[in-house]
Amino acid sequence: MDSTDFMVEVEKARAMLERAADYVALRGRGHELVGGATLTCASDVPWQLQVKCARCAGVFWFDNLAWRTGGADRWQLSADSREHATAGCAAAGVTAGQFITQASGRNLLQPVRG
Repeated sequence: MDSTDFMVEVEKARAMLERAADYVALRGRGHELVGGATLTCASDVPWQLQVKCARCAGVFWFDNLAWRTGGADRWQLSADSREHATAGCAAAGVTAGQFITQASGRNLLQPVRG
């Protein structure tokens, strides 16, 4: 796979990531997420993707739960990022309590399935 093909795969993975429940939940907490690093591990698809909040500068890592089978359709917030993710974006003025009130009854921390 050449670098152009890999970048196409990264863009596909980012599109899937943006539909993942954890990603949607972060945006719902006021984070304005922009692209970041991409990590791979002997695979043609990304293993981890990083996004950063343009408002509060928080960094969030997402794990590709399907990378071993060559997929990029199951993303979950990394365990290292969960603690920071539970709070709302301080720069946007959204608190975790406000978000929980809005999202009651929904489980937003589930991987997306393609």
